[in-house]
Amino acid sequence: DNPMKLTAEQAEAYLKANRRSAASLLAAYRTTGDPALLKEAMQKYPNDPQVAFEAVFNKDASPEERRQWLDAFKQSAPDNSLPNYLSALDYFKAGQTDLAVQELEAASDKAQFQDYRLEAAQNEIEAYLAADYSVAEAKMLGMSQLELPQLRPLRDLARDYMIPLANSYQQVGDGASAQAATQMALNLAQRLEVPPGFLINQLVGMAIERTAFSAMDPTSPYGGAGQSVQDQINQLNEQRAALKELGQQFETLKQTLSDQDWINYRDRDMTFGEVAAMQWVVSKYGQK
Repeated sequence: DNPMKLTAEQAEAYLKANRRSAASLLAAYRTTGDPALLKEAMQKYPNDPQVAFEAVFNKDASPEERRQWLDAFKQSAPDNSLPNYLSALDYFKAGQTDLAVQELEAASDKAQFQDYRLEAAQNEIEAYLAADYSVAEAKMLGMSQLELPQLRPLRDLARDYMIPLANSYQQVGDGASAQAATQMALNLAQRLEVPPGFLINQLVGMAIERTAFSAMDPTSPYGGAGQSVQDQINQLNEQRAALKELGQQFETLKQTLSDQDWINYRDRDMTFGEVAAMQWVVSKYGQK
């Protein structure tokens, strides 16, 4: 019965208890919707990677400010490939293809892919708890309201630029560059699918994979055990159908969860990923 957004007074109490840290300012911004709190975080903590992440997606930012925050994001998280991917998209949109390709190459050389969403969810949960929400309410609101602004840009990067780039290399007879560009798109997809993460991350990753495979000769070999590109597409279609069925089962069952099992579900969600958490619910409640 509690409101989904915190009041300014509730947020101030939470901020005071956390000394207006970068993480607490971002959590208060997300749980209240007050843009002044994001602005404060940007002014006080310009070198914090989570602040830079939020600033990149600030709707009020000009193109020049967005570029500045993309560069700040890269500098504050040098081992994270995500800012390179986002920077590549920005360069592609600006018609600076050479710089975009450099960013893609830099991203491919980095093993880490961090979008800070689980940390953000935990901070939001703590903000709700500090405002005297129950544990079940806090975990529900802290996760369900979490935005994932990076997913659409990453999908667009692969679909609108990386795959067409591979096709352009192929058309001029540069098969090696075409293969490298396609593999970079597949690497991005696989990074999105690594747990723990959200179901939508996995679906976006699978969509990128399917787009990449659809641009290839379906009869060409790919992977081990004599598989072809078409076999990969078929497997993706089967996986998507299975995830869709799982989602439908979960939607049917979620209203029957006790408060304690909502807590358990959210804990599993953050530890093992949303798909594993949904499977747990179906296994426990599906026979009732």
